[in-house]
Amino acid sequence: MDRRSFLSLAVACSSTLVLGANQEVIPSAVTTKNSSLMVKNLLDKLNTVQNHVGYVRFNTMSFDEMLKTAVHCNKPLTPYEVGYVETIFYGDPRRYGFYGERTVPRLTAITSEKDLVYIKKSGHFLLRGAATEKYATIKKLIGNELILTSGVRAPVKQLHLFLKKIVSEGGDLRLASTSIAPPGFTFHSVGDFDIGKVGYGHGNFSTKFQETDVFKKLYDGGYITIRYTKGNPYGVRYEPWHIKVTGGNETA
Repeated sequence: MDRRSFLSLAVACSSTLVLGANQEVIPSAVTTKNSSLMVKNLLDKLNTVQNHVGYVRFNTMSFDEMLKTAVHCNKPLTPYEVGYVETIFYGDPRRYGFYGERTVPRLTAITSEKDLVYIKKSGHFLLRGAATEKYATIKKLIGNELILTSGVRAPVKQLHLFLKKIVSEGGDLRLASTSIAPPGFTFHSVGDFDIGKVGYGHGNFSTKFQETDVFKKLYDGGYITIRYTKGNPYGVRYEPWHIKVTGGNETA
């Protein structure tokens, strides 16, 4: 099987996509058993790698480093699994309804350690510069009630989250991408970060977050801009916790 045929098959196994007369994509939750098993095997291997290197390091781990670590853990990725990952990363997500823009050009991109700043007690990094300055400003304003719930995510970390969401949504790429951007398309890779209120738990990742005093003080005061507003054109749910730092995907 040639490379083009392989990539086409991998996409088909991820989700059944039907093209209409206007080339519009109609997503479906139908998946093949083989695809479901492959995604679960991939998740198992990525879980093993994360457990081996630790949650913090996994956030910024490069793809090549992940492959080497997987081999070290006796969980090597198969050529088919690597091809599937490449299809997800390099494919056009508009085929399944995600209209955000690409933020990382290469799956093997490396985030330089000199560009990372670890935020104590958070388990996350921020990119040095605009992101750390923004976080420092709002942290000073809110104080200990504010927490960083997610920072820099390299392609491997985003892949892990995306695959988990695919499984939880029964293989439906469209539903998965409404809450987790495909790897290569998240602004967490280039500056954005998530915030929350201490003790608010899962509410920090729901629309309930907009009801907190933390959100109201920051948003009403003009200290933050939300990346994915209500009714945004990118196929992403409303995320009041996702703070826009970099350019691109201008909010309405």
